[in-house]
Amino acid sequence: MDAELGDLLARGGWALVDPRPMAAANPDTFEMPTPAELDALGPGSMVRATFDVATIADVVRDRLTPYDEAGRPRLVTQVERMWAIVLEVDGDTVECALDNLPFGTHTRLLPNDRLRIPLTHLIATGGRIPDHDEFVAFLARWESDPDHPGIDPTTPVDPLAPPRLRGDQQEVCDRVGARPEPPWPMGCGLLAKNVTPQSLLVYGARFPADAGRRDTGWVVFADNDDFEEVRTTVGFTVATLQEMHEAHPAIWPYVALPTGWGFTLAAGTEHDVYQVDIPED
Repeated sequence: MDAELGDLLARGGWALVDPRPMAAANPDTFEMPTPAELDALGPGSMVRATFDVATIADVVRDRLTPYDEAGRPRLVTQVERMWAIVLEVDGDTVECALDNLPFGTHTRLLPNDRLRIPLTHLIATGGRIPDHDEFVAFLARWESDPDHPGIDPTTPVDPLAPPRLRGDQQEVCDRVGARPEPPWPMGCGLLAKNVTPQSLLVYGARFPADAGRRDTGWVVFADNDDFEEVRTTVGFTVATLQEMHEAHPAIWPYVALPTGWGFTLAAGTEHDVYQVDIPED
């Protein structure tokens, strides 16, 4: 492990990124908030910042397998842009509550964590949430709820810990005893052209990833379980995993399944998870 990644893990698996060098190097494409936009910030305003986050490797993004030969997580640093809700403006800093769940698997950051972000590190601002007082009351209840014990987001992260997933993704992997391989959301897969949020019967299977094509290995199709027939009749399109999620949100709990696994989602029945045959080249 390199020293930079080790330092990141020692600080909770994340760090704020100063965007000013990037903005200075790319003035035509990287716009920072204007002084007027910063002056307009107040409780309830939305702000966005860039973070370095520790995460498990992905074949498509990093050209590295997620685990080494001994089965230990292979960790890398990725950049994530996340929104937060301003609680207070304190001079040249905003105190805010994180509004996103990071994709990173080895970071302490969670939604509702309190952060202090310098105004110089903001990359965007947004309007004010309409229910700020209700949010503040919710945050107070959340922070005092014994079922949600607060953990300092700067507490060190164990590099050998299993990847942190969304709860539903973890449940699926635990149910079948599969070692998770969370994919890069901007990686691609094959999506049948007839898949919609209303599809009643959806199939998914994960084949070996192809970094050269940014292919995570995921194939998702609907109604007919015969891949070749779907290919020659309905047809497939290349889509990012985020686009596949938009096409049928119910697939998202299953995308952390590793290569060689698949699922069937049938409306009104229990969803099925199983191993699939991977044809040899």
